[in-house]
Amino acid sequence: MLRDVCRTFFALAVRPVTLLWMGFTVRNRELLPKEGPAVIIANHNSHLDALMLMSLFPVQLASDLCAAAAADYFFRNRASRFVSEHFAGLVPLERKPQGVKDPLAPLVRALQVKKILILFPEGSRGSPDAMGEIKTGLWHLARRCPDVPIHPVYLHGLGRSMPKGAWIPVPLFADICVGEAFTATENKKDFPEQVKGIFVGLREQTLAGITARYEDDSEN
Repeated sequence: MLRDVCRTFFALAVRPVTLLWMGFTVRNRELLPKEGPAVIIANHNSHLDALMLMSLFPVQLASDLCAAAAADYFFRNRASRFVSEHFAGLVPLERKPQGVKDPLAPLVRALQVKKILILFPEGSRGSPDAMGEIKTGLWHLARRCPDVPIHPVYLHGLGRSMPKGAWIPVPLFADICVGEAFTATENKKDFPEQVKGIFVGLREQTLAGITARYEDDSEN
């Protein structure tokens, strides 16, 4: 109960700020999941990525949303753990799983209780609008939860607004493109290329939309 109240408060406080600070457009918003369990994956270039993705959903789903976050940073002490878990809706993910019996256990539990889990398959943030290496953690999660759909989302522009190392966002326009849900390939070696191909396709849709928008603006 406390967690749901905190999450709703967080959504009501942060969502308007995020949406007012950043201008953005969303393509294929109807493809976002309406309920959990579901996994949202996105490219990762900015501190704003998770907040923007959470802001795409109605406030009524605030308590159903969670995002995987580095355990060694966001859960490093009692205070940060409380804020991360109860307010921000973060789920701990071990970046250095050596010695951890089951590093995916928190993510699996979130999906078992029908959460919508946000996950960045690249791991850490990369360069603005550039794709990094796709890690295999998502593949292992998908194999353990094979009935949970994976919804890809491409984020364009947020990396320039608040890239790695920046602490104050610059108010720029962002473009977001949602793709069709998919399931992971059975072959782990093929999985990174599968995910990268999906993101490349969404990126092409996004850039085409940006070009069309600029052409319309120039005509007007």
